[in-house]
Amino acid sequence: MDEGFSFCDVAVPVPLDRLFTYELPEQLRNRVGVGSRVWVPFGSRRLSGVVVRLHNTVPEQPTRPVTSVLNEEAVIGPELLELGRWMSEYYCAPIGEVLKTMLPLSGETRRSKKYALTEKGEEIARQLIVRADSDPSTAVLALLEESPRSSEYLRGRVKGAQIALRGLMKRGWVVADETQELRDLLRASAQRLQIEFAGRPAADTKLNRSERELLAFLELHPGGHNVAALGHLLKRASQAARSLARRNLIRIAASTLPFPKGFERPVPELNADQDAAYKKIEEALDTKQFQAFLLQGVTGSGKTEVYLRAIEAALARGSSVILLVPEIALTPAMAGQFFQRFGNQVAILHSAFGDSERAEQWRRIRNGQARVAVGTRSAVFAPVQNLGLVIVDEEQDGSYKQAETPRYHGRDIALMRAKQASAVVVLGSATPSLESRYNADRGKYFQLRLPERVAKRPMPEVNVVDMRLEFLETKRQSTFSRKLLQEMEQRLQAGEQCMLLLNRRGFSSFMICRECGERMMCTNCSVVLTHHRRDRRMLCHYCGYADKIPDECPACGSDYVQFLGTGSERVEEELHRMLPTARVARLDRDSAAGKGAFERILHAFRDGDIDILVGTQMIAKGHDIPNVTLVGIVLADIGLSMPDFRAAERSFQLLTQAAGRAGRGDSPGRVVIQTLNPDHYAIQFAAAQDYEGFYNKEISFRKWLRWPPFGACANVLVRAERQEEALRMATALGYVAIPPPEGARIMGPSEAPVLRLKNEFRYQLLIKAAQRSILRELLKKMRAFAENEHWSPTALVIDVDPISLM
Repeated sequence: MDEGFSFCDVAVPVPLDRLFTYELPEQLRNRVGVGSRVWVPFGSRRLSGVVVRLHNTVPEQPTRPVTSVLNEEAVIGPELLELGRWMSEYYCAPIGEVLKTMLPLSGETRRSKKYALTEKGEEIARQLIVRADSDPSTAVLALLEESPRSSEYLRGRVKGAQIALRGLMKRGWVVADETQELRDLLRASAQRLQIEFAGRPAADTKLNRSERELLAFLELHPGGHNVAALGHLLKRASQAARSLARRNLIRIAASTLPFPKGFERPVPELNADQDAAYKKIEEALDTKQFQAFLLQGVTGSGKTEVYLRAIEAALARGSSVILLVPEIALTPAMAGQFFQRFGNQVAILHSAFGDSERAEQWRRIRNGQARVAVGTRSAVFAPVQNLGLVIVDEEQDGSYKQAETPRYHGRDIALMRAKQASAVVVLGSATPSLESRYNADRGKYFQLRLPERVAKRPMPEVNVVDMRLEFLETKRQSTFSRKLLQEMEQRLQAGEQCMLLLNRRGFSSFMICRECGERMMCTNCSVVLTHHRRDRRMLCHYCGYADKIPDECPACGSDYVQFLGTGSERVEEELHRMLPTARVARLDRDSAAGKGAFERILHAFRDGDIDILVGTQMIAKGHDIPNVTLVGIVLADIGLSMPDFRAAERSFQLLTQAAGRAGRGDSPGRVVIQTLNPDHYAIQFAAAQDYEGFYNKEISFRKWLRWPPFGACANVLVRAERQEEALRMATALGYVAIPPPEGARIMGPSEAPVLRLKNEFRYQLLIKAAQRSILRELLKKMRAFAENEHWSPTALVIDVDPISLM
């Protein structure tokens, strides 16, 4: 620890782009270092922040003291702190929010709110005379005069306490103090507690029977034991464990997560292409210098096995590894294979876990117990020791981009982190992003190719069905073409499985009145509500607002209400009706909302308990199920008409990845693509599984229009609750950039594609620049203008390198 410093600069997780200076009390000065977490007062709240600098420079403004130390040891090392500073500058994000994103430790703290008297409130309380029939406000003031109280305490003793509190706060007599406290690990459930023997009790220590039996068992059986499992052997094991832990007779910690089951497979031999790719990565690991590889292999070409061999090589050299996967849906499959190879050296980091589980895994990595970190985009911040290899699977996937501040891209952070650590980074994909492929063509990345499927399996045969002709020939509107129905019936007869992709949730897309044309809109957003029949509600997919399904038009009262459009829920229902003997399941955000729901559905499909799996993009990538021989794309046009320069690229990637799920076993695969735009180049190239053709056509469009990778780009969004205020602010911000610097182009301000979102109106300016330095200076000017005009910290949103303009 650093001694002798009187002040510290703390990064606090608030939307203000600055550090906050606090005084270090003398008793804390030898306990705090750079990277430590501390409790600090912030307004009426108490927040945890990260110390980024210690000094003796006396601030010009009065300072408040640090309340206490949360972690004496540095929770963020120098390398991650430097990465955080770079992210803050590159993505125009407050350093406090960046560091909060890097630390999944919120599960170690518990938020609470207590009410206290202000100075004026104390004066009033001293003058009060409390009687049995006193009004609620008087009773609340009397209780708060004794000490700060929680709302639960006050409600239990004073009838009408909540209303009284609101009135007292409006008068300025009471203030709410938000605090955070460390969670007591002893309160965790028995299923999550791991215990081991720590020492014998003193001679005069009194223990009850269950405590004596548990302590004797642990002494005779060294190592960790799960408390819930011991409950089957010993009575009252849970209570005894907590009692012994408080006396320091046993050590207690949150238990590790169970290994995912059902993903075991024999270790295959590498083919010539896989072996060549692996040896190149192995050679790079020996140099201990930064090198980036683009591993481009067709679907089913065995990229995962190359990852596994590369990780074995890195571990053998004493290095640690980070593996990123794009979606929660991919993590169980990946983790299952990695647990099989590397056992307890694997740690899982992703948002499907609770806060305490993520904190537990983070600690295992930081302590060196786990050397392979597997997870979604936030796993790129895993505090691994001696980082040697970073792997980004499906590097083109949009879920690597965070949708809220800091709006970072996991792939780009992986590259920067590997560069700082002199590590090797491998970007893997069957359909690389145009930026990654362009960098490989320019020599920034070394390109590795896997042109064939493993075991010489053929690529699936693809049929494109023009749904316009289907309607003309059958004279009816149908979700499934005759070709797709025929193929599904054949697969069912053969005992094989099918996957159907429709990248749209719900039953129907929207409701419309045929009498007056009224559509049911979200009250918070300028979007229509989606019909979810199973949940019996109309739902907004942006803010979560829900309303009941109307029996009549809410505008004119007409009974002529119609639900239009098709979602994954409707597809599931129609399959039950048209193929009554088929076992059908659906996998989307709705059906997989519960904890473990995704794993249960996927395991059932893998085990053959499901014949047809319907889903959104969750089913399109990463799944390797040998018995799937048919993939049907119900409507390939979704997303093609979006007002976004990446629309064609995203559609091509999704269709190609989905088609790649077919024919990964011994039986050949077949794909049926239903579309209303069979002549669109994205659909044609996806049907031909021709990445090179699509890349050459799309990159020429990008070059003509100077879109990335031929320039830097940022989407600047201005938000306000009143539309005229948002427009005024956006217009003023646009004038800041007039005239635009040479090499830059500014489009807007204009309405965002979704004008109103979560009760805020939004206008955007789209900036393109020939060089990143030009873009950075322009964004600095805009941020300075917003600060000088005293805008709300959340009014200006800057998205650097946007992947979506919606």
